Amino acid sequence: MTTLAADLYLLVAAYGLALAVSYAGLPVLGQGAFVAVGAFGTAQLEGHGVPLLVAVAVAVVAAGGAGYVVGFAAARLAGSSLALATWGLAWLVYTALVLFPRLSGGSQGLTRPTPASLTSPSLGVDVVLQPWVHVVVGTVLVVALALVLVRADAGPWGLDWAALRTGPALADSIGVPVQRRRRAVLAAAAALGALGGAGTAVLQGVVAPVDYSPLLSLQLFVAVLVGGTAAWWGPALGIGLLAALPTTADAIASAAGIDPLRARAVLTAVLLVAVLALRAPAGRLVAPYLRRWQRRPPRDPLPDAAAGRDGTVPAGEAPLLALRAVVVEYGAVRALDGVDVELRAGEVHALVGPNGSGKSTALRVAAGVVAPVEGSVRVRGEPVVGTSAAPRVRAGVARTLQRTAMLGRLPVGRQVEVGARARERAPYAGLRHLVAAPSAVRERRERAAATAAALDLTGLTERFAAVPDVLDTAEQRLLQVARAVATGASAVLVDEPAAGMSARQRDRLAGILRRLADSGRGVLLVEHDMNLVGRIADRVTVLAEGRVLATGTPEAVRADPAVARAYLGVPADS
Repeated sequence: MTTLAADLYLLVAAYGLALAVSYAGLPVLGQGAFVAVGAFGTAQLEGHGVPLLVAVAVAVVAAGGAGYVVGFAAARLAGSSLALATWGLAWLVYTALVLFPRLSGGSQGLTRPTPASLTSPSLGVDVVLQPWVHVVVGTVLVVALALVLVRADAGPWGLDWAALRTGPALADSIGVPVQRRRRAVLAAAAALGALGGAGTAVLQGVVAPVDYSPLLSLQLFVAVLVGGTAAWWGPALGIGLLAALPTTADAIASAAGIDPLRARAVLTAVLLVAVLALRAPAGRLVAPYLRRWQRRPPRDPLPDAAAGRDGTVPAGEAPLLALRAVVVEYGAVRALDGVDVELRAGEVHALVGPNGSGKSTALRVAAGVVAPVEGSVRVRGEPVVGTSAAPRVRAGVARTLQRTAMLGRLPVGRQVEVGARARERAPYAGLRHLVAAPSAVRERRERAAATAAALDLTGLTERFAAVPDVLDTAEQRLLQVARAVATGASAVLVDEPAAGMSARQRDRLAGILRRLADSGRGVLLVEHDMNLVGRIADRVTVLAEGRVLATGTPEAVRADPAVARAYLGVPADS
């Protein structure tokens, strides 16, 4: 019974790590450090006379705060860098426990009488925490966490997590506040790790540094990897495998005459390698069965969110987007030199020029991911600053990336819904979804309507449940456009959308971009296909070496002598 209770508390910590690793795509290798904070924090506080439940609560909150701080410290880290940083945290905490006996009780650890009891004379409560009570508590916590993860993954939080799993650049480009979400996820993961550690400390009555070595962090990481991406049952399967490790390792150690701890480390490493090797093929086997449960588009969607709700500005008002005398420098290279560009409602404005002329840099400045050293950017006449795309998306400017970027194997409809999430302004959307508040139900319907409208505009409605792997190149590029449109942005920045498309596919793209502008939005287009530009652009700005050569209608620009000399490569009088 005691072993089962201990495994359930370890599963609580694993669920916390799964939130970071499996759901948000953050390779955290330091969960054992937060488990140790919960265990030793609870033991120390109770040893100083703090009531048991208060001691547990304080330790959990402290760990959550530490996780939030780690989120700040790791704001610019991703992938292996984040894994190494959090692995270093696990070693740092373990070393502190070993070197400071007053903190950890030394090699013997901190002890307390068992079983523990909860006593409150004022409330008439006197409960002895026998092992079976811990099993009940652990089971309730595990079931509750699994239900919360399933529910949260189907709502606004799940959409944000899906974007985070892919990478910060893509998530930022569709309006996800990347750093804020990462800090929240790491704080929640740390708090759950501490809760598991606190439960184990109360159950066993002793906490020693040897039980919280970095090996624990590695084992928890392996347990989470076993279940794959965003699978609520994954941590349970992984902890089940870990529960079998001690017995197996002890048998191997006894037969080989080696240290049992070393045997456990070796088995953990072997399990990690096996998981990494088998994860992809196992995922391909399971994926077809999981896709059967994907939601279909609504039968009777609400009116297109672009109709009167996308913040477009009537003609004659301030431009949707304006770059004024923008200068961008990369070291000694001046990528943009005093560039002026305007985007008005209802127009397609093309940026053209040779490679290296500054077209994509101009789009990045407009999208908020590059800050100019001089000049300004205005959205609907208001100045905007910053080097993050998410606030710019909420202001009404969304960009597609130059390279084709998908949200992993997330189905088409779900990918577009991630973009539609950027429309939501009310706070605590995730919490309201968890409790099925009426406002959350309304927001979900509006999100579904925006998704359906974006898919209809780009001709991808029939691809709602398809994974990106089965889309052709043109459909993948259009999916990027659909995600940007779903954000509700009035200014849509499209970077080389025709790359890799056939002539017929470019005809389809031209019609979509033209309809997008005719709906009242503005489209700022970077494109090398001058035939496509000439067919759909209302205005063209030609860049060369970071400077504006000419701006006007396609016909006027083609007739400009400076353009003929510098861009078209022909004499001005030909």
